[in-house]
Amino acid sequence: MPERRVDDSAVTHLYRPERTDSGLLVSIVGFDGSGKTTQIERIAEELRREGREVVETRQPTDWYRQLSEVQTFHDAGGSVEYAHILSLLAAADRRRHVAEVIDPALARGAVVLCDRYVHATFGVFIHRGVDSRFLASINSGIPRPDHAFYLRVPTEELLRRLRSRDGDRLKHEEKSRDRVESITRTYEELGSELTPIDGTASPEQVTASIMAHIRGTAAGQ
Repeated sequence: MPERRVDDSAVTHLYRPERTDSGLLVSIVGFDGSGKTTQIERIAEELRREGREVVETRQPTDWYRQLSEVQTFHDAGGSVEYAHILSLLAAADRRRHVAEVIDPALARGAVVLCDRYVHATFGVFIHRGVDSRFLASINSGIPRPDHAFYLRVPTEELLRRLRSRDGDRLKHEEKSRDRVESITRTYEELGSELTPIDGTASPEQVTASIMAHIRGTAAGQ
């Protein structure tokens, strides 16, 4: 069995000691093609019908995504040293996003639906050789999600969806089964930090599963 790459003690100290806001923070993580965008849209629609204010957002933000260095890294790969540099940029992007978007929304009682969150940083950068303790240290102090869902989809199905959607325009990690599984392995190792959802079910079934968890929390507030 492969050695674990995620240090559980580091992840434990990743989040703020407590949250005092009245909002609800929900993140959805999964490899590209797992259905994250579809579920964010469907869940937002459900919650708005129930009268909740919903903020749909994503990490990393466009500022990070549009950096030429980031685009080159995702398209062609790069060294472990360069991965460390980009992980610092991603952490800075996350902290600003939390301060400017997530915290204000939570403070006014909104539901924040975040496409990816810090878990995606662990997935990508641990795969690229960055230590989980380093990643936890540079991202520490962010709010803990009320729910963090992992859309679990088998590798072959992910690759089929990506090729159907993007043809030959695949990113570096999307071109290899081993690379895909290196990233999804981290999601599995995060264990109780993520609630796995069967991403092969119909979109309606996936939404129903996620909403059951969210409504359970809302009912208890």
